[in-house]
Amino acid sequence: MRTLCIVTALALLTGVTACGADADDSIKALSSTTTAVPSDVSFPPNGETVNVLSLDNNFIPQVIEVKAGTEVLWENNGRNPHNVVPAEDPKATEWGVLEAAFQPKDTYSRVFDRPGTYVYYCTIHGTPKAAMFGTVIVTEP
Repeated sequence: MRTLCIVTALALLTGVTACGADADDSIKALSSTTTAVPSDVSFPPNGETVNVLSLDNNFIPQVIEVKAGTEVLWENNGRNPHNVVPAEDPKATEWGVLEAAFQPKDTYSRVFDRPGTYVYYCTIHGTPKAAMFGTVIVTEP
């Protein structure tokens, strides 16, 4: 009898019961978890613009966080040509701008419509992890 009482007391203290799940337990579990936005979900432009300066071997600011749908505008305010290329796509075939179109005083913009982390760099003056590189962190609106 004493063992049964101890097991029952431990079960009550730890929240273990012999009952099955309530019908609404799965609803509670779903509502208490956060879900990631699938990569195929995109958001419309929201009218916001964030500027990034390309200035003599630096992107300023180096890291920005924006909501999906925000336009990021890079401005080449330096003395040299630069480029803005995604770390995973140095030929800038998906997004970005190469040096021929990003001379001093030129601009380049892109609306980031999908949440994620976008690392970019200037292939002339940096690598994806050193010197002239930056990151755009896109969150849900």
